[in-house]
Amino acid sequence: MNRVHEFGIDAVELDFDEVKPGKEEMREQFRNAGISVASMYAFFDFGNAPDAEPGFRFIDTAEYLGASKVLVIPGFIEESEGPAERENALNRMVGVLREMCNYAERKNMIITMEEFDDIRAPFSSSDELLWFMKQVPKLRCTFDTGNFIYRGENELEAFEKLRDKIVHVHCKDCSLDEHNGGTPKFCTNGTKLFPSPVGYGCISIDEILHRLIADGYNDIVAIEHFDAADELSYIQRSAEWLRSRLSGA
Repeated sequence: MNRVHEFGIDAVELDFDEVKPGKEEMREQFRNAGISVASMYAFFDFGNAPDAEPGFRFIDTAEYLGASKVLVIPGFIEESEGPAERENALNRMVGVLREMCNYAERKNMIITMEEFDDIRAPFSSSDELLWFMKQVPKLRCTFDTGNFIYRGENELEAFEKLRDKIVHVHCKDCSLDEHNGGTPKFCTNGTKLFPSPVGYGCISIDEILHRLIADGYNDIVAIEHFDAADELSYIQRSAEWLRSRLSGA
C-alpha cells in the first residue's frame, strides 16, 4: 500500500468477500497508508436467492470503510436456461436492486453496475445495462472501459449511450499482443485479450478521458489489472500514464 501510494494512488476498490474476515484491521491499515476506499464490489445470486439482507450488509460494510459507492454484480444466468426462467431471474434481480438502492440512498451512497465481461451476465452489453437502469431508476453506472470489447461492442459508442448515468470509472486497458503475458480473456468472438497497463493497449481511454472531462466528471478513475504478469509494474505504469493525462484537467 505504501508503494502504490507513492505512485500517486489515493484510493482503492475492495472485494467484499476479501474484506469480511478483517474489516477493522483493514480500515486501520488504509488509514496508516493514507489511502481511502473509493468503492466496493460484491457478487450475489439474486436471480435464484432474492434476499436483500446480504446486500444491506454489503452496503453497511462499505459505509464502515468510507466508500460512497458500491458495485453490485447481481447474479448470472446460465445459457441453458429457458426464456421463462431467464425472465423470472431478471425480475428477482431487479426487485432486490430496488431495495438496495433505497437502503443505500438513506446512507447517501450510490449503487452501481457495470457491463460485466461474462456471457452468463445479463448485463454484459450497454443495452442490457441500460435495461437494468430503466427498471431501477436510482441505479447508476460504473463505466468499465475494457469490458465492452468482450461482446464486440465499441467502447466509445457505449460511452455515448451511458454517459448521463456514469458516476464511477474503471480505466481498464486490454492488449491483443500475447507477448504482454498474463492470462488472456476470450471474447465471445474468440479474440484473446491480454492484460495491459492503462494507455498501452487497444482501448480508446484517451478519448474517453477527454469526454469525461468535457462532461465535468471530477471523481475517481480506477485502474485494474486482473491476471497481469506483473501487477505492481502495471499499477505504476498505469498511474504514471493517467497522471500525465489528467495533470492539466
